[in-house]
Order: sequence, then structure tokens, then C-alpha cells
Amino acid sequence: MNKKDKVYIAGQEGMVGQAVYKLLKEKNYKIISCKRNDLDLTNQQDVNLWFKKKRPQVVINAAGRVGGILDNSKFQTDYIYINTMIGFNILNASVENNVKKLINLGSACIYPRNSKQPITEGDLLTSQLEPTNEGYATAKIASLKYCEHINKKLKKQFISLQPANLYGYGDNFDLKSSHVIPALLRKFHNAKVKNISNVEVWGTGTVMREFLNVEDLAHAIHFCLRKKIKDPYLNVGSTDYLTIKELATMIKKVTEFKGTITFNKKYPDGVKRRKLSTKILDKLGWRSKISLEAGLINYYDYFRSKIYSKKN
Repeated sequence: MNKKDKVYIAGQEGMVGQAVYKLLKEKNYKIISCKRNDLDLTNQQDVNLWFKKKRPQVVINAAGRVGGILDNSKFQTDYIYINTMIGFNILNASVENNVKKLINLGSACIYPRNSKQPITEGDLLTSQLEPTNEGYATAKIASLKYCEHINKKLKKQFISLQPANLYGYGDNFDLKSSHVIPALLRKFHNAKVKNISNVEVWGTGTVMREFLNVEDLAHAIHFCLRKKIKDPYLNVGSTDYLTIKELATMIKKVTEFKGTITFNKKYPDGVKRRKLSTKILDKLGWRSKISLEAGLINYYDYFRSKIYSKKN
């Protein structure tokens, strides 16, 4: 691609979309503005008409319904339907309107629950998915495979990126639907300002996760836009891999909470371990740069100044 190409970022108001929009704007790319209320991505006719009118040459699909483990478990039908419709509608419209390059965002949860660690791209569909997010994972796998077969048939440059657990500016801090980092950060901050002596963390605290700052993901997307990539899908990970207990301890330190931590084992853990192999992307020349601790310090400043201050 070149900077004269018109770029459409689906989901440009979400966490990933905002980060990509900001980075590409800084680099003077021509981005087509499209707010959430401007286009219903679950409606194929609307999407086709919009693509025909706007004629994007590059598409980044960062749209979809996302949420934490309980929200995923509770609304499996919504996760599979909404994300499949969005993925397929964008891909269909991109084919029909001769989009030159497309990056489809997936998730590390597409891989089997008992994958060997670190997880390689070849582990996809080798065994059973994690039940708590099966709906979301199935939708993302369907879009990934659709991309792959479009490439085979039409010789397109439609690729899918599978990032590790994300956090960053634009995150969702609603305790009913958020992922683990924003949920914990909000819990520890609330406990500190309200002089609560204990913070409850859901699950055993023993499961291990890898975390990636959304700004790193935006740079990985930009990197892949400028490269001709042969592989149909790539993992995007970091060097930060730790237990939820270690994560909670780190957030306790960042927020300067002085109380204790307890773990409520009645809540589900999800998969026991999830660490992505990034050998393919490493060989192409990209690696993450933002360490988890440094990222959390900036993230906490963002939460206090932009999120908590508005709520109070």
C-alpha cells in the first residue's frame, strides 16, 4: 500500500480502532471517517452500499463485540452472530469492491484450550476450544478461514492477526463486561480511594496470560500493511507472560493500594495457560516494545485523568 490509498478502519471508535486511527493519521494516511452509528456492519446490504460509495483501497477490521470471560460465557449467541456477520460482511464487500489489502483482527482465544506453549499458528483447529469463549472464537476462526480461502482463490493480500490479551487507551472499564486488566485496575483504584482493605480477584490466580499494549498492536498492523506477507494469519504477542496473581500484584503496586488481595475460586479461570509463539512475525522484523509495567503506569494515568475523573 501507499499513502495515497484510502484506508477504512472498521471499529475506529473502539480500543484497537482508535490506536490504529491515531497512528495512521500521524503518518499522514488518508483515512475514511466512519463512526459506529454511520454504518451497521451486521447488515450486508448497508455495508455493500457504503463500500461502493466510499471505495476504500485498504481495510482494517477492528470491529466486533468484545468482552471479558463472564460476558463471553453469558452471551455466546451474541458473540458468534455479531462477530461472524461483521467479519463476513466486510470481507464480502472488500472482494466485491476490489480492496487491495485487508487486515482482519482476531484473537489468541481462537486456539485450542490445551495447546502446547507457546502456541503456534499451526495449532489452530487441532483440538477443542475453551468453552467460556467458544462463540467469539468460532466467529473469529470463520472470518480467518474465509480470508484464507479468498486469498487462495483470488490471490488477495487479506491476512488475519491474532493478538495476545490487549489493554490500553480506549479500554472498557465496566466490571460486568471488561477484560482482566481494566477490571483489576478499576477494582484496586476504587479500593484505594474508598479505603477498602481488600480487593477480590476472580478465579484462582494461577492461570497464565500474555499481555500486549494496544499501541504495540497498532504498530504491528502498520508494519504488516507495508509488507507483502505470505502467511494467511500471524500471531502478535509480547514478552510479558505471567500469572493473574502476579498481574494483580503488579497492579496493586502501580495503583499504590495498601490492602490485601483474595481470590474467589467460584469464578471460572478460562484456559490454564496462553502464550503465543511469534516466530513468524519476529523473522519479518517486528517485535513489541512496551513492557507491561511501563504500559500499566501510563494506563493508570489515563484511567485517572480520562475515565475516573469523568465518573466523579
